[in-house]
Amino acid sequence: MFSRLFRQNNRYFSSSLLRNRDQQFLLKRDIIYNRKKFLSPSLATFEAYDEPMIVDRGKKQYLFDIDGNKYVDLLGQNLCISVGYNRTRINNAIFAQMEKLQHATTMYYNEQSCSLAKELVEKIPKRSDGEDWVVHFVNSGSEAVDLAIQMARVYTGRPETISLNKAYHGLQGYAAGVTAIGTATQDCYGSMFPGVRHANANNLNELEHIIQFGTGGKLGCFIAEPVQGYGGIHSLNDNYLQEAFSMVNAAGGVTIADEVQSGVCRTGETWWGFQNKHHGDVEPDMITIAKGLGNGYGIIGAVVSKRSIADAFCDKMWFNTYGGNPIACAAAREVLNIMDDEKVLDNCGKQGKLLNDHVSKLCDSYPDVYKEIRGTGMFQGLEINGKTAEESQQKAYSIHKDLLNYGVIAGRGSATKNVLRLQPPMIIEEHDILKVVDALDNVAINFKNKNR
Repeated sequence: MFSRLFRQNNRYFSSSLLRNRDQQFLLKRDIIYNRKKFLSPSLATFEAYDEPMIVDRGKKQYLFDIDGNKYVDLLGQNLCISVGYNRTRINNAIFAQMEKLQHATTMYYNEQSCSLAKELVEKIPKRSDGEDWVVHFVNSGSEAVDLAIQMARVYTGRPETISLNKAYHGLQGYAAGVTAIGTATQDCYGSMFPGVRHANANNLNELEHIIQFGTGGKLGCFIAEPVQGYGGIHSLNDNYLQEAFSMVNAAGGVTIADEVQSGVCRTGETWWGFQNKHHGDVEPDMITIAKGLGNGYGIIGAVVSKRSIADAFCDKMWFNTYGGNPIACAAAREVLNIMDDEKVLDNCGKQGKLLNDHVSKLCDSYPDVYKEIRGTGMFQGLEINGKTAEESQQKAYSIHKDLLNYGVIAGRGSATKNVLRLQPPMIIEEHDILKVVDALDNVAINFKNKNR
């Protein structure tokens, strides 16, 4: 009797498991088919792996794929996930706002956008000239950069704009014009935005030359990332940003600190990248913010500018329907609260140092694989070494893929295509860092064994 029941139950569970597997297979097949059939083929440029990775859910600093595999997420969805996936506090803030009001255009006042603007300004150092900071909410980092450049051009009456080589500022509007990295720099963008020039980072003489002879001394604005993110995680040299901003202001230009990637505690030193001590005494005229501010919950970005620049823009028609959406703002406000309550900046700095120390040792142990680790906090990049540029790119590609076998998702991308991006949610814990280090160690050993 028992034996018969056992066999029956076993057959039931086996068939149930098979049905679930079949359903899973069909779901994956449909997702892949719909992506390729109905989404733009240009998106394939940015696919993470040759074999599609279908992400299903996230929790804290972890991602789970559709097959249930768990990964430490070192990419943070392009630095958007700042305080972790599926945060109950943020979910509750969103649900509460949804029950009240899901949207209000900027023609009306609403509590969330006004309060978020106040709280955001309070995170930024007061200006030495006594001017107020004011906020213009948008929907993304690219949109923030585009608006900032428009505002600067209106304020100065000058179209000439300078950005840095290997800079990434987005691929929409004026943001595309000032981006100068890899295939993102295309002739079409340059022709669309005349007056945009690129200087090499950390070369003040070249910047001065471009201002004097390239713009006739009549510069509109200068934009720079305190740490070049997609350019390969390159921090600007000591005091370069301070001196460059002073030079630009002396020429009558507006200075823009692009904090879309490096801001909101990401460097583990200060709230904003331009505040890091090695930059000197830096005071931008405008700041662009996005990504980590919304933690992936809210479609949100912001331009923070001194009031006089915003005043000059008042008689221009510029409008975005969803800028300052109350649900997005509610999410961002709770992100700021969590960062304060959980001392996220401190954790980011602590775990970032641990990561840097351990991976630096791996670079010493495996110099033919790992060249160097750069950056601070949860904004670091590991450069892969090879005898040629092509070899280093191939190694980076292989390592990026092999890390999946050890439960680690890394980012991959730079101007030279051989840098792994290590930019996880800033709530990451010590045991996660050690798991990442072990994974990198094992991958390097595998490389050495293959090449014996």
